[in-house]
Amino acid sequence: MSDVPFGTRAGSPPAMPRRLRATVLGVSALLWLSGIAWLVLHLWFEPSGEFGPLPHPWEAGLMKVHGMVAVAAVFLLGWLGAGHVFQRCRSARNRISGWALVGSAGLLVFTGYALYYSLGAAHTGSAWVHEWLGAATIFVALAHWLRIRRPE
Repeated sequence: MSDVPFGTRAGSPPAMPRRLRATVLGVSALLWLSGIAWLVLHLWFEPSGEFGPLPHPWEAGLMKVHGMVAVAAVFLLGWLGAGHVFQRCRSARNRISGWALVGSAGLLVFTGYALYYSLGAAHTGSAWVHEWLGAATIFVALAHWLRIRRPE
């Protein structure tokens, strides 16, 4: 039996601390779930009013939760960029999924800010990219995270 922790090879950078991993997974899950819940309500559960469709009553609360968790996610993204990503970028293991995850997260941060500060076509385009990339990023994240767990 090896002294190397599960998921880590001899000579590779140390594994991500358990608390940090749990925090990243928890924040990511809450961010994705709040965004998906908002998107589902927004697209398929709009009540109709006298003058047309209205926002679902839960949309505003979900948007607030999503925005607050996004602040924590941006902080964690910076923390991971300085540590985990920098340490692991020279390793071939998970490199493609890691860079795909970093790129997706960066584009989601950019489009998230654009939703606050843009108008017209830029806002509409940012919303579309943010909604659908956010929904799809779970697959990139799972590909990256589940690969870590497989023994070699």
